[in-house]
This record gives sequence, structure tokens and C-alpha cells, in this order.
Amino acid sequence: MKLKSFFSSFRLLDAVFVFFLLLILVLAILNHSKTTIANQQAKVVSFEIVVPNLEEQVAKSIQVADLIVDQNGKPVFEIVEKVEKMAEHPVIDQKGNLVISKHPTLKSLFLLVESLQPMKYSHGIKYNWQVVKVGGSLIWETKLTRFVGLVRTLNF
Repeated sequence: MKLKSFFSSFRLLDAVFVFFLLLILVLAILNHSKTTIANQQAKVVSFEIVVPNLEEQVAKSIQVADLIVDQNGKPVFEIVEKVEKMAEHPVIDQKGNLVISKHPTLKSLFLLVESLQPMKYSHGIKYNWQVVKVGGSLIWETKLTRFVGLVRTLNF
């Protein structure tokens, strides 16, 4: 009888011991992941945005040195370079060939943007409720203009 109670209490002690070992292991892993994230270097991030098919006045309102602001009006990025071209559209010519034609009034912009503060890159960069990643079309805002642009490159 005493032998059975000894083995049943021994199993309980083993279970408690294993539980505490697992708890210590989980805490160590969590601490390591926090340390790894904290050790990631924050860097100034730059990326290229393509903004197609803008009315001429809207294209002119977006300038080098304009600040891209978040939803609270806080500056986050700066436009450091701007290239403006006539917008291009595919059309079918008289022979039935698909050709690229310049639009007579619409403009396309190629903007190089840099972060004002160093940022940590972790599965993208947060801008408002959006994640900045290559290939994403996002809504961008300056103090005067709101536009949709496609992120073409991302450098960090």
C-alpha cells in the first residue's frame, strides 16, 4: 500500500518538475526573441513609389522635400527625388497591334522617398494601418495631397 502511494506521488512530482522545466524553456525562448528583435538595427529606409495617371495639377502639387504624413498629420517620410513623365496606356493601332501610347494630359510620377527617422524592418514597415512592402499599392498623404502609389523598390 505504501509502495503504491510512493509511486503515485513520484509521478506527480515528475509531472510538476516537467511542467516547471517547460515553463523555464518557454520563458527563455520568449526572452531570446525579444532580445533579437531589440538588437535589430534601425536604419533610414528608402523606397521608390510609382504614381500613375495623375491630373497635371495633382502631379505638380507633389514636390521634392514634401513630407508624407501619417493619419495624425505627423511627418514620417520625405520625398527626396521626383521624376515626372507622361502617362502611358496600351492601345490598339489601325493594324490591330497593341502599342503603348502617351496620354495627352495625365502624368505618372516616380518618387524616391526616405524615412525621417531610422526604422526597424520587420515583415514590412508600418505606415498608418498599412504595411509597406514591394508590390503594394498604398494611400500616401502630404499636407496638401492624397494619392495612391505602388511601392517598386525598398532599401533598408
